[in-house]
Amino acid sequence: MDLKTQQPKLNLYTCGPTVYNLAHIGNMRSYVFADLVYRAKKFARQNPKWVMNITDIDDKTIRNTIEEFGGEAGVKELKKYTDRYTQIFLADLKKLNVATGEIKFIKVSEVVPAIQEFIIKLIDKGYAYKAEDGSTYFNIEKYQQAFGNYGQLVGEKFLEGKKIGARVKVDEYGKDDLSDFALWKAREANDANIFWPHPVLGEGRPGWHIECSVINDIAFGGETTDIHTGGVDLIFPHHTNEIAQSEALTGHKFVETWLHSEHILVDNKKMAKSAGNFYTLADIEEKGYNPIVYRYLLLQTSYKQKVNFTWESLEAASHGYDNLKKKIKALKKQMPWWQRLFLKKAKLDENYLADFSAKISSLNTAAALAVLQSVISDKELPAPAKFALVAKFDEVLGLRLV
Repeated sequence: MDLKTQQPKLNLYTCGPTVYNLAHIGNMRSYVFADLVYRAKKFARQNPKWVMNITDIDDKTIRNTIEEFGGEAGVKELKKYTDRYTQIFLADLKKLNVATGEIKFIKVSEVVPAIQEFIIKLIDKGYAYKAEDGSTYFNIEKYQQAFGNYGQLVGEKFLEGKKIGARVKVDEYGKDDLSDFALWKAREANDANIFWPHPVLGEGRPGWHIECSVINDIAFGGETTDIHTGGVDLIFPHHTNEIAQSEALTGHKFVETWLHSEHILVDNKKMAKSAGNFYTLADIEEKGYNPIVYRYLLLQTSYKQKVNFTWESLEAASHGYDNLKKKIKALKKQMPWWQRLFLKKAKLDENYLADFSAKISSLNTAAALAVLQSVISDKELPAPAKFALVAKFDEVLGLRLV
């Protein structure tokens, strides 16, 4: 395997957080997974360019800002509120060893003029219209007539038995609701002073779905996004609407490959505050666990499978991680200091490297961890060779093993 061949850049986009509150551990799974995708592509020398949005304008951020600052709150207060949760989010990513330094973060509030321009172009093309309520909506029926693939991400039979309805203005809605969705939401009394002006669209703010379409367009210069990641909960309506908006405007494929990570369950139940099983990374830390143990727990299961989080499973992951670190520490002690200086130049065992590369190329982290364990337990392999492989593998796993 030639690790020196540099391939053309790969456009990688991750749906980022809505910074209205603390991200829960289910949210964090999708970011650990996106980090794994980035690391795996970088390991394969595919030169990924990684972009993530920060949604600091939506129904929930506006609602919470007004609750905190009162009925006269404006854009300045919205920024103050969302910046607080943005910083907590970034700190959480770092605790999980997500490669934040490799991500280009783009806040929605930074690209409102580009969003407005994008919507005007959709109006000009006939895929959007301004309604009597002052808001601007995407015309699903017009899109379906032209492209015939609305809902393709959900499945071929998604539209069967469903009728396209009137309009829906809220950012999040159910899978059975095929109403035209808001691209630009007209200012209402309960928005306080949180709005952006436009000569055609009027005073208001972007809808949720248009944000990611525009940020992809900005980040990758209108090119097809090679890989787009997110949680399965975003498939509809968010990612479905991203496709429609983007392809209606550009006429070409929006995303080549979609990768969605599954849900986190807690005690085999859906996580919810009302159920008392809603956990954040801070809750894990309060129990005395290193957040990296949560990353280790996630890597033991395919991203395509639900993970059932329990405190017992985290405890087991903690023991496993500690044992792994002890074995690696013992390897290090077997090497004289001068050998450690040249580990980056050490020749890597080709068989183990090829095995690990094959597993990680399919994002099979459980199998990749098994290769790591095999390396450590191989009695024929000298300590320096083992340690060099561990260090190389951890470039992808991100478990801070060395």
